[in-house]
Amino acid sequence: MPIRYRRFYDISLSERILNSAFLLTIGIGYAFALANLYYTHQGRDGLRGLSVQDVMIAYHGSSRRTRLEAAINGIMEPNLKYKSDKEVIVKWIHAGGGEAEYRERIAPILNRDCILCHSPAINPNLPDLTSYAGVSEVAAKSSGASLPALIRVSHIHLFGIAFILYFIGRIFILADIDVTVKRITVAIPFVAMLLDVAGWYVTKYVPGFAYLVVAAGALMGVSMGAQIVVSLYQMWFRRVHPIHRTDPVPDRARSCCSILAELGYELIALADGWELRDPTGARCHLGTITELEAVCRGLELKHQRSS
Repeated sequence: MPIRYRRFYDISLSERILNSAFLLTIGIGYAFALANLYYTHQGRDGLRGLSVQDVMIAYHGSSRRTRLEAAINGIMEPNLKYKSDKEVIVKWIHAGGGEAEYRERIAPILNRDCILCHSPAINPNLPDLTSYAGVSEVAAKSSGASLPALIRVSHIHLFGIAFILYFIGRIFILADIDVTVKRITVAIPFVAMLLDVAGWYVTKYVPGFAYLVVAAGALMGVSMGAQIVVSLYQMWFRRVHPIHRTDPVPDRARSCCSILAELGYELIALADGWELRDPTGARCHLGTITELEAVCRGLELKHQRSS
């Protein structure tokens, strides 16, 4: 008899609940991670929304305009009460961003129009415009992420996400799908994660590789999401061993025999059907393959519910 590997229809109800809780929690966590990514990097180019240009600036930096200058010429411009305030801020940035002038001319503008949102107490994901230190950080020319910062994030990223992908993959390999598709699917997110992290370092020096960062991140998310969806579907909506109706009756009977043996039952072939014996020794006669398959499925589902 060929080797039959463990599948979702072999696991107990307790395992299905545990696996499902894990997958759903990871899925929700990933959604929040995407939201955090959006609010961390969006608007760096002065435009609303997250773009590849924002990713370029985050890792490579921008020699044209500072982050504050890009913002007041873009998404933050409508928040300024007076249009002339924009020129005041730009002139201060170009003059070197001194602290004395900041306290005299810039702080009153920002306190009036900006700190309602740009305050650590209100939104820690936005730049802090409540102090000179916070403002000078976004008023300086950006050189992108530093190497120490990339290394710090990389080791956390690789260690943490690798564990998540491993456990998602361990659950997904129980899926009853083509083995080649399965092998490719479990490998894709790991390859994409490595390309994503490598892309950070290359983008720091070659900004065009920001497209690689975006593509690799999207590929990892799609492949991980596919594993979660397929796993949940097969766990709850395809829970019994497949017995193919087009197979010859002896093959279908052997499939039932294998399933019942795993549950502790014994199936004996007779001239007019089969005799089923349960673990206590009780017997029943099954005259047709349809009856046998129905009993087999019923006992399997009963076993799963009681596990």
